[in-house]
Amino acid sequence: MRKVMEPGIDQQEARLPHRPITSLSGASTAPKPLLAAEDVCFGYQADQPLLEKVSLTLAPGRVTALIGPNAAGKSTLIRILLGQLSPWQGVVRLGGRDIAGLAPPQRARWLSYVPQRGGCGFAFTVRQVVTMGRHALPYLPGAVEEALGACDLLGVQEKVFAQLSIGQQQLVLLARAMAQAADREGPGAKAMLLDEPASAMDPWHVHRTMGLLAEQTRRGMGVLIVLHDLNLTARYADDVWILHEGRLIAAGPWDKVLRPEVLEPVYRVRLTPLIQSPGKRPLFAVEPADTLEAASGGESPG
Repeated sequence: MRKVMEPGIDQQEARLPHRPITSLSGASTAPKPLLAAEDVCFGYQADQPLLEKVSLTLAPGRVTALIGPNAAGKSTLIRILLGQLSPWQGVVRLGGRDIAGLAPPQRARWLSYVPQRGGCGFAFTVRQVVTMGRHALPYLPGAVEEALGACDLLGVQEKVFAQLSIGQQQLVLLARAMAQAADREGPGAKAMLLDEPASAMDPWHVHRTMGLLAEQTRRGMGVLIVLHDLNLTARYADDVWILHEGRLIAAGPWDKVLRPEVLEPVYRVRLTPLIQSPGKRPLFAVEPADTLEAASGGESPG
């Protein structure tokens, strides 16, 4: 395994690639961690590590975007945080407890998940799929109906899930997670993990989805969402984590991470902020990689 830097969360400043990041744990104003990974290493083959020394903290009441190039390890990291995969070393803690020691119903109480795609081998209706979100939890009147309504699915609730468009299926998976997370006292200190949940949605539903997630954080939930759209990230994320080549190379508030000098070496494109006023969220114009290479004298960034 090659030598790696030990990353964490930096509340003050985002770092450039392959530099260590100071942990938030000592900050007096930091919220109590909801979901945390400590020195996680993992690979699908013994001699090929995919994630190296990943340490992170998901705080309640915030939307955190996990971004990075293809094959950076984002989906794998999500599965480890869910307890679906066991790391080679390191630990994942949910509410301070090792997630490996929690029974599935205990995880379901505090942790919900929206995958990229949802296979369904039987002719379940939309309503039945959403109701599955409550399978391991006590019956809660209104939870399914509220989730269907919030996700614009009441009109198709009796349709067969497998017959819907991919974008509609993604809305159903979101509604299932929302029904699971529902609580009489509100979401509270729970976490929802989403892996590119709106990749097949039309623009209205994309922003509707992000708005719903932001609403959940205002009620105390911690949201971690994998995204590829930098402008969508810039508009909605409170915090941003960048995963690159299996390492968490930058993490912190959006205004410290979403900067061209941080993003360009990772994505190998030129990013021009179209909005640059202090405190204003950026809108990036993206130019092809060859323009960046030309500006750097023909050398492709690492």
